[in-house]
Amino acid sequence: MNRPSAWFVIGILAVAVGASALRLPRLALRPMHGDEANQAAKAGILFETGVYRYDPEEHHGPSLYYLTLPSWWLSSARTFAETDEVLFRIVPVVFGIAGILLLALVGDGLGRAAAVVAGALAAISPAMVYFSRYYIQETLLVFFTFAAIACGWRYVRGKSVAWAAAAGAAVGLMHATKETWVLAGAAMAAGLALTILWTRWRDGASPAIREWLRPRRAGLAAASGAAVVVAAVLFSSFGANPRGPLDSILAYVTYSGRAGGEGLHAHPWYFYLQMLIADRPARGFFWTEGLIVGLALAGAVAALMRGGLPAGHRPLARFLAFYTIVLTALYAAIPYKTPWCMLSFLHGMILLAGVGAVAIVRLMRLLPLRMAACVVLAAAAVHLGRQSYLLNYRFYADQRNPLFYAHTSTDLLNLAEQMERLARAAPHGRDMMIHVVTPENYWPLPWYLRRFNQDHVGYWHDAAAWAADVQRLPPPAVVILSPDVQPAVDAALKGQYNRQSIYGLRPAVLLSVYVRQDIWDAMLAQQASLQDRRGPGGGGP
Repeated sequence: MNRPSAWFVIGILAVAVGASALRLPRLALRPMHGDEANQAAKAGILFETGVYRYDPEEHHGPSLYYLTLPSWWLSSARTFAETDEVLFRIVPVVFGIAGILLLALVGDGLGRAAAVVAGALAAISPAMVYFSRYYIQETLLVFFTFAAIACGWRYVRGKSVAWAAAAGAAVGLMHATKETWVLAGAAMAAGLALTILWTRWRDGASPAIREWLRPRRAGLAAASGAAVVVAAVLFSSFGANPRGPLDSILAYVTYSGRAGGEGLHAHPWYFYLQMLIADRPARGFFWTEGLIVGLALAGAVAALMRGGLPAGHRPLARFLAFYTIVLTALYAAIPYKTPWCMLSFLHGMILLAGVGAVAIVRLMRLLPLRMAACVVLAAAAVHLGRQSYLLNYRFYADQRNPLFYAHTSTDLLNLAEQMERLARAAPHGRDMMIHVVTPENYWPLPWYLRRFNQDHVGYWHDAAAWAADVQRLPPPAVVILSPDVQPAVDAALKGQYNRQSIYGLRPAVLLSVYVRQDIWDAMLAQQASLQDRRGPGGGGP
């Protein structure tokens, strides 16, 4: 690997710092999504018990949980109840920033200017920023995928077995992160094959290209071995669960059925592209990452043309063009779609966009035209960065934000605060009995109730089952329920309860909160006493 120039290193570090500035502040600002809370609870089990078993039905792979442990060790939290949003969300933030630093490995393949531009676009992309502040697997999957590509490129350049093993280990980590890694893996294989065919057709079979693309047995063996070992170690919980690796294969039966089925997350093929190119959620609002998509198209065209790029930059750029096209098509073809899934192919677009931006500037032969192109691209990047700020810090929990998908309402934070007020007034404090009765997906309620005694918090999806159980249990201090089970709960619940409180869980999903009357009265008295001590204008409790 040629020693990178000082300006290239400074450029990559500068965009990584910029990415940090957009990702790190106020990580607890947005309410926890149900998926985030679920993942956090799984990580909590690993931390508190040291036990992890892969579930082929839900939750995805183990890498996120194991890679959260350092964050936990560095914090003051010793139990799940003591954690906060920052402890978990800092993990994808770190991997989002690290993905930009990986560009240092492909500077000679993309072109160093193109790599810096791609890093800047990754730093400010609204979707990349938004979901790198999400405690889910997607940002880690993007990082490991790019690590596999970058290490693979280094192997192609130097045929070092160490780089081959590193690429294989990254593939193993892709597998151990999320089941959709197979889509990226298939796109990589297709991209490599199409690159070889296209290069032979467009440029002929040059000795240099043949040497770059010629695999070696030692490298293939190192890559394959590293991938298998890394995945097997993680899925087997470091040997504690020998069935884990087998379950990681059987899981594809479940996920293939889910991907092709109809349901809440089924969307048309253009769902992602519409979100990226032109999303109009309401009058006066228009969101677009069209700059990235347009530059990616320019980069793909430049890569596939015979003289569109310098000879040394064509192989990797062509691979990325085919890889991104295939991966985008695969995600478009699958009916099951959620916004965070698009990060995998969006990252490919971002890498191509760096190539496209440089190609456009170089196409301008006259210096004034080049300067004008740079000014236009910079202005478009500023607009993209402004959107990133708005979507992440102003409209972070607003339905006019296209990235705010099946997300928790900010009103649930009011419910969490109310539960703390009730605990201060209740005779048993956080040991009070709480029942949650709803056929809805009740996550992230367990996250917001994590500081309560979990032996006294129960969850029921079936109101009839709860009605049978409540007859033999002590009267609950609080019942949290959805309106559809309210008649059944009213019929089975004994005693006097205040039934006036209603909170939002998600858009169009409401929760009623019943509070035992003695605790409700005690809370009101406590609030009144506090208000009296503060005096007029002293604020709320």
